[in-house]
Amino acid sequence: MQSSVSRRRRGAAAVALGLSALMATQAAPLGTAFAEPGHDSAPWERYNLSPSSRTLHPVSVFKTGGTVDGADAVLKGGKTGLSGTGSSVTLDFGKEVSGLTTLHFAGSDGPQKVGVAFSESSTYVDMTSDASTGGPRSRDGALSVDVDGATSYTTPAEQLRGGFRYLTIFLQSGGRVDLDKVSVHYTPAPTMKDPSRYANYFYSSDDLLNRIWYAGAYTVQLNTISPKTGRVWEPPAALWDNTGDIGVGDTILVDGAKRDRTVWPGDLGIEIPSAYAAFDDTVSARNALTTVYQHQRDTGELPYAGPELNKYGSDTYHLWTLAASWDYYRYTGDTGWLSSVWDRYKKGVDFTTGKMDGKGLVSITGTSDSVRILAKGENLIANVLMWRVLDTGAQLAKTQGDDALAASYAERAAALRTAINTNFWDDTAGAYKFYPNSTIHPQDGNSLAAWYGLADQEQARRISASLKGNWNEVTSTAPENKGNPGVFSGSMEVNAHFTAGGQAADQAGVDIIRRQWGYMLNHPEGTGSTFWESFRNPGDGCVFCSTYVSLAHAWATGPTPALTFSVLGLNPTGTGGRSFDFVPHPADLTFAQGRITTPVGAVNASWKVSNGTYTAHLKAPGRTVGRAGVPTFGARIKVRVDGRLVWDGAHARAKGVHTDGEYVYIEGLRGAHSLRSSRA
Repeated sequence: MQSSVSRRRRGAAAVALGLSALMATQAAPLGTAFAEPGHDSAPWERYNLSPSSRTLHPVSVFKTGGTVDGADAVLKGGKTGLSGTGSSVTLDFGKEVSGLTTLHFAGSDGPQKVGVAFSESSTYVDMTSDASTGGPRSRDGALSVDVDGATSYTTPAEQLRGGFRYLTIFLQSGGRVDLDKVSVHYTPAPTMKDPSRYANYFYSSDDLLNRIWYAGAYTVQLNTISPKTGRVWEPPAALWDNTGDIGVGDTILVDGAKRDRTVWPGDLGIEIPSAYAAFDDTVSARNALTTVYQHQRDTGELPYAGPELNKYGSDTYHLWTLAASWDYYRYTGDTGWLSSVWDRYKKGVDFTTGKMDGKGLVSITGTSDSVRILAKGENLIANVLMWRVLDTGAQLAKTQGDDALAASYAERAAALRTAINTNFWDDTAGAYKFYPNSTIHPQDGNSLAAWYGLADQEQARRISASLKGNWNEVTSTAPENKGNPGVFSGSMEVNAHFTAGGQAADQAGVDIIRRQWGYMLNHPEGTGSTFWESFRNPGDGCVFCSTYVSLAHAWATGPTPALTFSVLGLNPTGTGGRSFDFVPHPADLTFAQGRITTPVGAVNASWKVSNGTYTAHLKAPGRTVGRAGVPTFGARIKVRVDGRLVWDGAHARAKGVHTDGEYVYIEGLRGAHSLRSSRA
């Protein structure tokens, strides 16, 4: 992602130099030049987990218990017979699914009762569902279905199950039933006609990274729901209830598929980029943010969680709403929406300003946070978030015609940055401290400082190296959370490595995606399709340690935007689709290609590294202005754009071409172009 307003300003100034000759040249349209031989024209579609039909069927039998005749017959429209109390068949949908379940029974030997239970993980498959309500029960229980002869049953709206892979059907009575049809009506992404038709894509030389990008996209899709299907709070006395009214509009981003099915502002810091990178879905983000702003208190405080939870008391999540507002605006340029919440935004900034102390730092009093209760005082992540809000708020204020406020926000951002570096930076460790007097160097605050551009490049690269020191054999860990795996904070870390840049940090970004997200995706107790809310370190004796943990949680999807924005290198940098970067971070990959969609059209790009030669293709709408970065790989290179030499290894041969030693940058590109480098 673009890391700071100041960097955007420098990029905008460079664009003004232009490359008129290059802008007039049109290269061949981007196709699938780097697709592997023998595959169809869109080989990335084989990784797409989203269904093209909203009617889903189980794909296999996971296990049976008691007396079951023809266990797999129901998969093919035949009769699966259950005889005797407790006899059961557990059907596997092959991936996480969500929606309303329909069962059809061909017959029974008189009136019978059948139980229905749901589970995300194979670990918790049982005749009672895993937990989703948040109440005192450790399990949600099972639905009870009356069967008398040929019977059809569909779960009522309140029993919509937000996320599951395994469906256990069992006899609660002592007779026999014959089950011949099972299906689920898929309810996520309610405004998509075909859930499998993504606006964007990613494809690379690494099969695992491709799988991870699409699993992240699918996780976000499962977390995109109708606002009328949220979790009801307080928890019902029995079973569960997903008819909660949790926000505005027809589609909204929530924090989990199974639970909480609620807008949590912190999660939006990852969800909004992920939903944009995969689907160009900004409407769900707008509805989530609008909902949070509508529940702002008179004091200016924004919610810790939206309806129906309606929680307050988090200074960090208050700031996440303000920071996420910039993400939405950057992707859309939606000045109408910004104007509609602008007074609330300013009131939110003032609310936190009132908590700044004599050192010029935010001193938190609302201590609720993502995975723990924070100590009161000068907390790193709150201060980094406040800097981000002021830094980007200066840009937002300009769009509202308030130049005085823009100048004030920018001045206050600069002062806060100085205060953070003075009070938190530990030069010996090469990282920021959790609190000024703490010996802990947190994953979350350090990752955000690097990702958002508060840290300078030298600091960011030292932070990247420091974060890598917290890895174990399967995951990154969070020192601020007792060394547990960082999932939400890990999503921040992934982006931090690529923002730091350089060969070591880029490779660290790719390596931790493979290690941690590959672990989640391939673990036999997972869903094989989605990423988790949390998990435990090896040696802790269990993977999840609770049936309540969500296994399709969008705060875990940081690799999806990171792979698009950084590894592929396509990153929107202006607002409303006016400008973008095409600056790849190849690490050890040999090719990547993909797309982002802006309000003025799609931007397609691809790159390939072979035998010391870098080739790339770019195709963008003429109304957008792009900056391309050609990696030098530490060597002197010549760069050609559409066959024309623009960099001879030491000097620019066209306006708007320059280098920082790691890339040769070409500014002011419009339309379609090919780029090629070779050793000078």
